[in-house]
Amino acid sequence: MDRLTSLETARWQPAVSRESRYLPMWWLEYWYYGQIFYAIMAPVLGLAIDRLGAVALLTLAGLCLLRMGKTAIVILRGIMLPLACGASFLAVQVLAHGQSLMADSNRDFVIWMMALVIVHYLALRRGFLHRFAMAAALIGLSTLPYLRSFSDDAMRSGLEKAITISNPNDLGAWFGFCCVYFTILGMETRRNWARALAWTIAVGCLLVVGLTVSRAPLFAAACGIVVAFRRVLRRGLFPFLCLIVFAWIAYGVGLFDRSANLYEERAFVESGRLLVWPLAIQRIIDAPLTGVGISDVGTFVAAANRKVTPHNGLIFIALSSGVVPLLFFIAYWVQLFSTAFTDELRSHEDAPFLIPLLIYCALIALNLNQVFTMPYMLATLSTVTATRFMLSTERVVAARQKQRWSGDGGFALPNRSRA
Repeated sequence: MDRLTSLETARWQPAVSRESRYLPMWWLEYWYYGQIFYAIMAPVLGLAIDRLGAVALLTLAGLCLLRMGKTAIVILRGIMLPLACGASFLAVQVLAHGQSLMADSNRDFVIWMMALVIVHYLALRRGFLHRFAMAAALIGLSTLPYLRSFSDDAMRSGLEKAITISNPNDLGAWFGFCCVYFTILGMETRRNWARALAWTIAVGCLLVVGLTVSRAPLFAAACGIVVAFRRVLRRGLFPFLCLIVFAWIAYGVGLFDRSANLYEERAFVESGRLLVWPLAIQRIIDAPLTGVGISDVGTFVAAANRKVTPHNGLIFIALSSGVVPLLFFIAYWVQLFSTAFTDELRSHEDAPFLIPLLIYCALIALNLNQVFTMPYMLATLSTVTATRFMLSTERVVAARQKQRWSGDGGFALPNRSRA
């Protein structure tokens, strides 16, 4: 939306500003946090009611659309690519593979599309990403009493199977996101007590990642934090030196000894990804337009003597539904990175967090199947698109106010009734 060529956009975009009645109410955001907690923890707490979560999410999406009103099309323009990806994915499953729209595997995509609308809208509220990260950390903390040895690999830790993020990879990715966020928060804050608290939380999150012995979240978190260092080093060495000292103390007291030994044992163990990716790509080449269907996404790997899912978001979408959803999905990520690296967003107050977290999410998406549907992924990506929209909106509002000022000869104050 850098160029406002649409008459509809030009007409309604100025109506959406920080004070606009079209922006989300605070209780919608906290409803969403409660929704996440319910989806993750309700089964293990014995609170799960059939279809309650889906109905509550649908209701929340409807309320968000009602709140958007006549500006909905303009607000949601930033997520048209992922919505098109989801719609084309479902269309292929239903029309080409004869599956029910509400089959369990398809229902995940329906829920993802509803969550996209909700989170993109909620991200218009200033500070959404920071409040979400706090909520994610608290929700992650609530899962820790249910840590167990993973049934498929005793050296790894996961959660009770009833919990949504029970798999070690999903659990590690959740806490990896929190680790990156709180590490950056500690580098950015100027309050020493806040820095110490943030880095303590980051170390705790890293410990959980270590217990899962999941390599992708550890690598992705390291890449995100390294990118964040570049910005900090431009301002001075003090935050960087503080982090080095803090990390040295954590290592010196032996917090990561067990995790280091486990990673050393698993360092050269083949996870199956490198074996399954060439086979899965060949299956995509054999059925490029429709894929093989989400119910048959597992590919038999002779070396493992079992079927292995792709463990890669791009291959998963292409293998399930062909190249059309894949192209929409790739275009969405290109849009995100091109937006995040614009000068306008790089000077935004959330800029220290956006690029490192975006890189983290991209690397995680390349190592897991449907991780792009996870709440932390939605929050990060939606913050990028929503921030771009709000900056574009404020630019248009400012231009119109300036034009109105000039038209009144410079004496009348700008009319803010529509802002």
